[in-house]
Amino acid sequence: MQADLLKTNDSTWTLLVRLTHWAVATGVLISFFNESGFWHRFIGYACMALVLLRIADGLWFSRSMTSKFYLPKIADIKMHLKELVAGKISHHRGHNPLGQCAVYVMWLLIILLALTGWLSRTDQFWGEDWPVDVHQVLSYLLQAMVVLHLLAVVVVSKLQGRNLIKAMVHGK
Repeated sequence: MQADLLKTNDSTWTLLVRLTHWAVATGVLISFFNESGFWHRFIGYACMALVLLRIADGLWFSRSMTSKFYLPKIADIKMHLKELVAGKISHHRGHNPLGQCAVYVMWLLIILLALTGWLSRTDQFWGEDWPVDVHQVLSYLLQAMVVLHLLAVVVVSKLQGRNLIKAMVHGK
């Protein structure tokens, strides 16, 4: 199955993948600049719901191979790193091995951010510093992952000679 996910010149993103990607990206960006209050919480929970929807789609519902999840093999990650160093990256259907790992990390951070944000508002942890402190550290980690993601998109687009941002807009 992994062979089907890797190394092809045709990458297609489903409408659900594209909509959840841009909705979560927008929500995360807004939340970075709107650090508290009702809308921050609402957007955070909405982003978590979208991530959970995307996870359900990738695990159980989608028929598209690019929407399905896979765990990149260590050998595939090593090969991808060698390609990066060489300056020529193979085309992948869906995410490349490092990109797939990054997706999982960002989704985990978004879920943990929503959970720590919720915890900080519960009666049990009201007034406690640690949920807020953990939430802030997770926010910094997500910000770093977003920057890394954007840099990777630019670098991989250049090395592959194709516009990955455009692909996430129109799906091809």
